[in-house]
Amino acid sequence: MTDEVKPRKKASHVGVPAIFELQLACKHLNEAYGDHFGCYLVGSALERPDWRDVDVVLIMDDEDFKREFPKATADTFEFDPKWLINSISISQWLSRRTGLPIDFKIQPQTWANDRHKGQRNALGLKFVAES
Repeated sequence: MTDEVKPRKKASHVGVPAIFELQLACKHLNEAYGDHFGCYLVGSALERPDWRDVDVVLIMDDEDFKREFPKATADTFEFDPKWLINSISISQWLSRRTGLPIDFKIQPQTWANDRHKGQRNALGLKFVAES
């Protein structure tokens, strides 16, 4: 009897070294926006090799999001000028750093959890030695 070898499931379909650059860049974003939640890889790049773009979302605590984007409302924040400038600028910065077509968004935690039930892979993790 032979044991059937199952192919290993990839963590993502983003190649090396681009994923390493993305990890490093997101470490800086996590530090800049606070370490409460942070950046996640989401969407088609987690699921299949023929992705169109790489979706990265920065999830912020609801209160932190309100402080960062005080004029944004829960249902219309994607039209808020400050939110748009941040999202577009960071998308472009991440694209230049990684060479990937990045679709970056900032979302409040409750909104993100209510609307997106798919897989999320944390980006930019920081490991701290125990003392």
